[in-house]
Amino acid sequence: MKNSRIETSQILFSAKRASTLFSPSRVAIATAACAVLLSSGTMAQELSVPCDETEEKALATAKKDEVKRITAFTPAVTIERVNPRYPKMAARRGREGWVRVSYVIDEQGNVKDPVIDDYFGSSAFKRSALSAVEQWKFEPAMKDGKPTQQCHQLVQMDFKMGGQTGARRKFIIAYKEVDEIFRSGDIEAADQAIEALHAWDSLNRYENTWLLSLDAQIANALQDEKREAKSLSRVLSSNGSKQHNDMVFSEDYIANVYQRMIVLDAQRGQYADALASFESLKGMEEQQARVDEIMPVVAQIEEQIASDQHLQLTAELNQRGAWFHTLVRNKFAFNNIQGDLDTVEVRCETHREKFTVAEDHIWSIPESWGQCRVLVKGDDAATFDLIEVAES
Repeated sequence: MKNSRIETSQILFSAKRASTLFSPSRVAIATAACAVLLSSGTMAQELSVPCDETEEKALATAKKDEVKRITAFTPAVTIERVNPRYPKMAARRGREGWVRVSYVIDEQGNVKDPVIDDYFGSSAFKRSALSAVEQWKFEPAMKDGKPTQQCHQLVQMDFKMGGQTGARRKFIIAYKEVDEIFRSGDIEAADQAIEALHAWDSLNRYENTWLLSLDAQIANALQDEKREAKSLSRVLSSNGSKQHNDMVFSEDYIANVYQRMIVLDAQRGQYADALASFESLKGMEEQQARVDEIMPVVAQIEEQIASDQHLQLTAELNQRGAWFHTLVRNKFAFNNIQGDLDTVEVRCETHREKFTVAEDHIWSIPESWGQCRVLVKGDDAATFDLIEVAES
């Protein structure tokens, strides 16, 4: 399998679809929802609560539909990093994978509020990664001469065993069976078969990458854009790097993955992620043809961001009761909340703020804070619309 040709026809970018990436109905709904917010006289929330107010106190005293500031911060320097322990059972089985962790550095230089952004492999990897990150130590960031918090920290921890290269015979046989079912046109049967392959607890990094690539193709055939995007993102996390000379797939194939992710993220309103993929694509050698091909989509994304239309995307909290989104504008609001949302945390390059969640409020973020990610927590499967508000 190591030298096998990878079929990419299922995930290739189609220039014909570029003109239909942005749904007029979604823009209209977002505009109408924000019109209600703005006409109700709601103002952008002033961030005036003391920095040392704790989350528990704020949540306990918050009135219904009241938005409160809970915490704040700015930049830090690494003193010590502890490597995660390899879980014994995963090591015995040869299981490999990775964990992406988002975290905050507090005023004492300790890691606070680590959150699993995504992972693949043994669930034990999550516990090990969190345990390691929590032990990291930094010289704290400073603000006005005083220690303060720092956010927008994201790290990927790889769990790899020495000497593991290529796919094992057992996996190759199982993979080819799923692939043959898929290529026969029985997509539902292929989906069930690959689910069984996902359940294996002995997959190495090489096998993970092939499995995720096929999963993305099946998701594409099922027209499940969310699943396809997630699988392709995991392909990138599992693939290795040219720098370390451990890439599973070729650079040309990875460039194709970036190209497809730009399309998927644009269709789903994940504009910051799409632009980040575009920057990665531009940084690759000998990929100018793909850059030129995808430019019309990127131009539409930039036009949407700069427009006077509100941007809306519908979100659902994952099984861990969390959801991340990178903002492209400095104002946002919630609408159509179904289920319980506890907090919305804005993690920016130089500041961090946490609020209780309410509809009929517009949050305004100072440009000086840099690019921000929104972390929403609540009950798993809760859904809502997040609207990025136009400046006008």
